Amino acid sequence: MLKTFVMVLALAAPAASAAQYEAPVNPPDPAAQLAEMVALYDQVCLRAFPDDEAAARAVSRYRATRLSQEEVRRFLHDDPGIGWRIEGRTGRFHLTIEQAPPYHSCAVRTMTAAGFADMGPYRSVAAGYERGGHYEEITPIDRVVRELRIVGGGDRRIDSDGSSESLLFAITTPAGEARTGGMTAVEVRFAHQYYRQPAIPAPAS
Repeated sequence: MLKTFVMVLALAAPAASAAQYEAPVNPPDPAAQLAEMVALYDQVCLRAFPDDEAAARAVSRYRATRLSQEEVRRFLHDDPGIGWRIEGRTGRFHLTIEQAPPYHSCAVRTMTAAGFADMGPYRSVAAGYERGGHYEEITPIDRVVRELRIVGGGDRRIDSDGSSESLLFAITTPAGEARTGGMTAVEVRFAHQYYRQPAIPAPAS
């Protein structure tokens, strides 16, 4: 399960760049931005995923543009997958689906001025999804990778056959010289990940 955080939260973080982490001009209201992000995550990554075709149909209801494979690699690195850039009411979101068996994950991320002080809306949606599923809290992480400080946490349920399902969040901000140089924006990411995902039942004929 080491990949749950080391790979998904740390190595899957986009490389730091000046444009990405510059303090935003006229940032949106944080509560409105979080509400829109949580709704997108709920509709696509919790309700439609892990059926990738259903997830793609759900994304099509938004102002979404399919990412090129080069753009997808910015987020997933060497892992195969697909993704979209979504122009929302409060800003831009990126949604990716990692297709790298035995891992399969759906993630939404966005750049913020300073993160979200109140993560209650996310926790409420996650708790609703997890209800009755015997999820346990994953030990939080707080580490620096390639001058990015990544704070992450979440919940996971492990089945008797060793397969698992996790709901994860990560907050990434520049560290060291990048931060002192004025790069202060914060990336927030929500992910829904399967390890050895069970087969999706075929639709009834």
